[in-house]
This record gives sequence, structure tokens and C-alpha cells, in this order.
Amino acid sequence: MKINFEEMRSPEIGKFIQDEGMVIVPIGACEVHSRHLPVITDTRMAYSAAMDAAKKMEGKIPLSVLPAVWFGYSVFMLKNWPGTITIRPKVLIDLMYNICQSLIDMGINKILIVNGHGNNPGVLDVVVRSIGDDFKIFPGITNIFDCWDREYVKAHRKSKPGGIGHACEIETSVMLYLNEELVDMSLADDTDIMKSDLNTCPIDWGTGKKKKLYLSTWYLENSTYGGAGDPTFATREFGKTIHEMTVDGLCEVIEEFYSTQMALKNRKLKRKCQKF
Repeated sequence: MKINFEEMRSPEIGKFIQDEGMVIVPIGACEVHSRHLPVITDTRMAYSAAMDAAKKMEGKIPLSVLPAVWFGYSVFMLKNWPGTITIRPKVLIDLMYNICQSLIDMGINKILIVNGHGNNPGVLDVVVRSIGDDFKIFPGITNIFDCWDREYVKAHRKSKPGGIGHACEIETSVMLYLNEELVDMSLADDTDIMKSDLNTCPIDWGTGKKKKLYLSTWYLENSTYGGAGDPTFATREFGKTIHEMTVDGLCEVIEEFYSTQMALKNRKLKRKCQKF
């Protein structure tokens, strides 16, 4: 079976559906990542992790990966630098809804969205809830950064607090591992290391503080080059570890999500009212 959905012929997709196949929908963004990283960074990280996870699960679960949706919702402040293409939330909701609906219409009801971009989660939550309301089919969402081990990152990071956010030590490290030719480390510096240190709204992902308040990083921080963090400590080795950690986390999600979908497929609900 082909893992790339776009490489399958229609009869092959029909067989995939008969075999209870599950589709992964990667999504990222096209936006500025300071001066040293390509604008496709979030998408490349999500798609690469999804593909590697699907290959690792081959033979266990019938999986196919859609081509990545490489436009996402980015706050308009990022349009201050060349390279950012942002989709309004309501348009992105419709786009992702229609992708899921198309899969459902052809008979695929196990759909996992793999997201690599920090501005997308709220939008994607609305998508899967709306699909559930309309079709009684419930796609899953996993964010690649939720697959990272926070304690490992805290123990092994080299940048000081404020160094892990956007175009930072982690993203730069992963891109060095995935495609070093796209990274220009001569332009990586700590100009945009994050300086906010709120107890209720930590903006550095790799600190021990618990988030109790949401405020946009781009409201709190004064970015010079469209970054938020310190990429100067990035290494290919650290990136390899983070990428493999992401793949392992995705495999765990895929296995549990698929088994849950299969277990709940024919369940009988005991509600007195079945209107909804």
C-alpha cells in the first residue's frame, strides 16, 4: 500500500477504504521564521513527522498521508516581514472542513490532523467539533509540540529562558536535521530572544511554568527579524532527537486513536434522546 495518498489510483483508494484505512492530514503554515529559516518550517516539520510515523506504523495500521496543507492562520503582525501568507480563521475552518468532508464522503471515517503551527490549534478544534456535529464522525488532532517531552527539553536545552518559541533553538535544530541546506546559521543570532517573564503566561515552551493565561507572543514581544527565541545554540543532533521524539509520540497517538475509532464504531448509545 502506498503511504502517499496522492500517489494512489482511485481503485487503490477504494481498497484502502475497505481495509478500514486511516488518513493523516498534515498542516503547518507559510510564514516568516526570522532570517535564517525557510518560511515552510512549520509545514516541513509536521509533514516529515507524519510521513516518518506512517512508515514506522506500516504493517500495523493501514495509513495514508495527504499532501500537507501548507497555509495556516498566522497573526497579521507577521506580515511585517516578507514571506508570510495567512488564511483568515473562518476560511481555514472551511478549507479543513471541506477536506475532512471529502474524505468522509468517500467512506474514510478515521482522520487524524497533524499540526505543526502554533496559531492553528483553536481553529482546528472548531473544525473537528463541527465535523462531529454534522457527520457524527470525530477526527483527531495532534500538535507536534505536544509530542515533545518537556522535562527532556528543560534538561538538554542550551539556550536560556526566552530561547524556545518561534524560529528558536528547537525549530532551528529540527530544520538542521531535516534539511540543513535550507538553514543559514550565519544569520542566526539572539536578537529576538524573548524577554517577557510572566508567571501566568510563560512564552518559552521549555520552562517549568504552568500556563494559566493566554496572551499573544507577538503582543508581548518586540521582534526585530520575525523570530521569537534564540537559535544560536541549535544543533543537528538536538534536532534529530526532537524529530524522533515527535515521531514516537505520533505513533502512540495513531495507535490509540485508531483502536479507539474501531472500538467505538458500532457502539450502542443508551440515551433516551437520540436527536443529536
